[in-house]
Amino acid sequence: MLDDAQLTEMEQQACDLVRGAGAILLRYFDQPLSIDYKSANNRNPVTDADHASDEYLRGELSRRFPEHGIVTEETESESDDPKEITWVVDPLDGTTNFLHGLPMFASMVCALERGAPVAGAIYIPHIGSADGRVIHTRRGGGAFEDDVPLSIETSDPPRRMASVPGYFLRMFTHRRNMRRRLGDLRNTGSAGYEMAMTARGVFDYTVFNGPWVWDLATGNLAVQEAGGLVMLRNARRKEWAPFETFATSPGASPRPSELRRWRGTLVLGRRETVERITTGVSPKTYPIRQLRARVAKAFGKGPPPEAAPAAPPRQ
Repeated sequence: MLDDAQLTEMEQQACDLVRGAGAILLRYFDQPLSIDYKSANNRNPVTDADHASDEYLRGELSRRFPEHGIVTEETESESDDPKEITWVVDPLDGTTNFLHGLPMFASMVCALERGAPVAGAIYIPHIGSADGRVIHTRRGGGAFEDDVPLSIETSDPPRRMASVPGYFLRMFTHRRNMRRRLGDLRNTGSAGYEMAMTARGVFDYTVFNGPWVWDLATGNLAVQEAGGLVMLRNARRKEWAPFETFATSPGASPRPSELRRWRGTLVLGRRETVERITTGVSPKTYPIRQLRARVAKAFGKGPPPEAAPAAPPRQ
């Protein structure tokens, strides 16, 4: 197991990396961009800003941590061999916002030790800083915004503001009177930005349904280290449990392909609020969708049925 000195070094390196990625993104922001699409109907855009940030982060991680694995959203891994330490990378989260000039996006890196997040950083643009801000964290070391410690539980009283998917009300069942207790709902279009706002205490809680590992890894750890709670839905047992790892077999190092297939439903934020939300809502079941997922899994395509998303994640 990595000791605190090693984790501190990795956290510092993560901060440096996302600051570098943020500087690259700011050079592209609000400028003409070359745009491709990763799926039909002009969905899942990827720009030259994504590629430039991705190339920088992959290159620097390979140079600084040559023995570690790398899983990045924009580039397939060179090997599918499991590594005890793997970095998951989202070079630009919130591409649609970015290409339209909306400054709600993020760049993230996170080190996983045998599938569990242990150190990472999130870059976000910020109206009060020309260079943006960095949320960073390590296991057992707390969470920070630049040099300022973050504490969700000791922040202002609950603000009743939350970030949820646009389809939240129709994709989840709500127990009696729960809808009136959900708060003021928002959707920023960037999971990383929402994670940062949750760790800062701006959002009381955030809901994700079907995100990727690179969307969540750093934010999960930051919220936990800031005193918050992250709950993951176990679809087979139909219950919520505290999030611990992205590995399907706890204690085992997942392959890059396993990390790429990971999907889940999570609620994270202020502890008392998350406990209230997870006792009052649950994802709706879609038998036909689950059947398709099982068929896809049987033929080696797509995620396992318990991780099949009910709707596409934020882009």
